[in-house]
Amino acid sequence: MAVTVPILAGLLVWKQRGFSGGVFEYGKLTILEGELIRTPVPFLRIPVKQTVGNVPLFERILLIGYNKRGADSTLNQWEAKRGTLANKTLTVRGTLIYHDGKAALELTEENDALLRVSALKESDVPTHNMARFQLSPSASPVNLGMVTLSGEITDPKCMLGVMKPGEGRPHRSCAVRCIAGGIPPLLSVRNGTDHANYYLIVEPDGQPLNASILKDVGRPVQLSGRLEKADNWLILYTDSVRALAKTKLDEGSQIAMCR
Repeated sequence: MAVTVPILAGLLVWKQRGFSGGVFEYGKLTILEGELIRTPVPFLRIPVKQTVGNVPLFERILLIGYNKRGADSTLNQWEAKRGTLANKTLTVRGTLIYHDGKAALELTEENDALLRVSALKESDVPTHNMARFQLSPSASPVNLGMVTLSGEITDPKCMLGVMKPGEGRPHRSCAVRCIAGGIPPLLSVRNGTDHANYYLIVEPDGQPLNASILKDVGRPVQLSGRLEKADNWLILYTDSVRALAKTKLDEGSQIAMCR
């Protein structure tokens, strides 16, 4: 017993997957300037570096609302005062969340998160904790064809770093509430080396499918549909969601909700 128990305990710890390396910069506000893209999900599109021929490489920062809400309600309030903002240059302030080469910006201050709507000038000078860029027209997403993927549906806000763990059954009730609140659902697909790829999920016409997939959050599923690459994000257009295994969650009549 003196030998066996420590060995078993060590094996159990060794088999456990560690916490995510995701970062939520709680309490720190960052200012970003970029082009607002509203469909199929809200992004701020910014160039992050120059490539051969001084062509900028763009990155999309997913926009997320404060608390467990999507960004659309805040963006709609901005547009009610200023008119349409899609494909215009915005200066916004929020809390960064990032992991595995993906980033999101929480509009923590909601209405006050929008600082400026303008076109950039080449004479703009970078300032502390703020990036200014000369923007180019939006690149069209690249169609990658039809795919079938197996993974777990969660929400990007928690998955990228707000919650640890941000996936799995312990996190299911929180993910359900985030997705029900309008945050775009995310499919996490892990390969044999435990590396994950992430796919934002929308309906075939680009509309949200949040309400229809709440019952499938936090369990193994298979999705089929059209895949697009939009800068550094993958977007899956689907209405085909199939559960891969029944769990105890299927036997209950109600989904638990975190508060």
